[in-house]
Amino acid sequence: MRRGRKGVALLVVLWITAALTLIMYAFLGEMQVEYSLSGSYGDEKKAEQLAWSAIDLACITVDNAVQPWHGPNDLWAANPDRFYEIALGDGAFSVLHPTYADDGKLQWGLEDEASKINVNYATKEILMKLPRMTEEIADSIIDWRDQDSNPGPSGAESGYYQGLSPAYTCKNAPFETVEELLFVRGVTPEILYGRDLNLNGRIDPAEKDGGSTPDPGLYGMVTVWSSDKNQTLDGQAKINVNGDLNAVTDAQLQQNGLTRGDLQVVLSCQLFYAGPVRSLAHLLTHQDAGRQFTGFPKERFKLVVDKFTMMDGAAVPGLVNINTAPQQVLRCLPGISEEIALKIIGARTVSGADLSNMGWLTDVVAPGELQQFANFITFHSYQYRIHAVGRMGIAYAKTTSAETDPQQRPGAMRRMIAVYDRLATPRPRLVYWKDATKLGMPYDPSEGPEQSTK
Repeated sequence: MRRGRKGVALLVVLWITAALTLIMYAFLGEMQVEYSLSGSYGDEKKAEQLAWSAIDLACITVDNAVQPWHGPNDLWAANPDRFYEIALGDGAFSVLHPTYADDGKLQWGLEDEASKINVNYATKEILMKLPRMTEEIADSIIDWRDQDSNPGPSGAESGYYQGLSPAYTCKNAPFETVEELLFVRGVTPEILYGRDLNLNGRIDPAEKDGGSTPDPGLYGMVTVWSSDKNQTLDGQAKINVNGDLNAVTDAQLQQNGLTRGDLQVVLSCQLFYAGPVRSLAHLLTHQDAGRQFTGFPKERFKLVVDKFTMMDGAAVPGLVNINTAPQQVLRCLPGISEEIALKIIGARTVSGADLSNMGWLTDVVAPGELQQFANFITFHSYQYRIHAVGRMGIAYAKTTSAETDPQQRPGAMRRMIAVYDRLATPRPRLVYWKDATKLGMPYDPSEGPEQSTK
């Protein structure tokens, strides 16, 4: 009897031991999952901070720029040494600029918002030259941003949008983000983003439908943030050529390095046209309708044009920086053909070129050509789009692909898109930010900085 009881007790002990062993293994399995999840979460937070480091570096770079005009060779524009795979802690960060230029290369730096068409100020003529644009979309963009409720010839006001499901009203106010275009009649994600849905400047296998050529859509060519200072390069108030020139004092002229003779040229231009000066390019000596206007010779024009303006106020919104705009954007401006666009791009890339004001264009185009787009251009940039990537893993060599331990290849990644405005009040700040991690890694760190977007 006692032996039987001992046998039962042994069986009970064995069952309890087995149960405890199973519970222990289950607990250890759960702990492994928890450990893995906590490690993954930690890596994600580190990648997030790396992306913020990229944004911080981008903002600091443009804040510390000393050149008062902005061109394609600026430190922030294309600088892989500063913005490609910068090692920090357990990972690295980058700032990239997806481009759709003929050379098909990713740029490592910031994206200049003044190099794009501002949909809050663009004329219908300019809007119609954007890719996939239609009369319906152009008129609807204008109806969305204007303050009245009268639809354009092919446009839409609240009467149209109220008939949709879900219904909404026409904003009748300026666009606040580029993505807001998706609310406008006729604008689809394909029209806004093109085929490059992950915004990395290349056509990936999942985006092959429709061809292999990168397509910027509207997103790569338009902005809502561009604005310029209405000041001379040295910070002086400009003189409005259509203002009260008789009220201009000798002190103002001296401050701007002008003479009474310079003002007389402006007055002569008003008399020549029997009205306001039509553009600063009209102040050049030129022919118009068989008549000769004797204005500024080219060399004097280069010295004084920065001292004049066509507008009052501290800022001039919506101008395109002709020093940085790609060919697709240049060709949207009035009077710029493919031939003229290529001439402009060729001239501005010459080493040491002075691109500080409209004067440099007089060596590239005729006065009559410059007059057509002079009112739409600037030579400065104060708003920048920042495509930031932070990732965990080793930092790759910047010139060659590296054979590495697979366990050390890139891990957690965070991707952000922000817009930094140096003219924001009361101080420069980010005016836009979104988490773009769901778009995926926009480049392959093992390929090096010379990555083709084609």
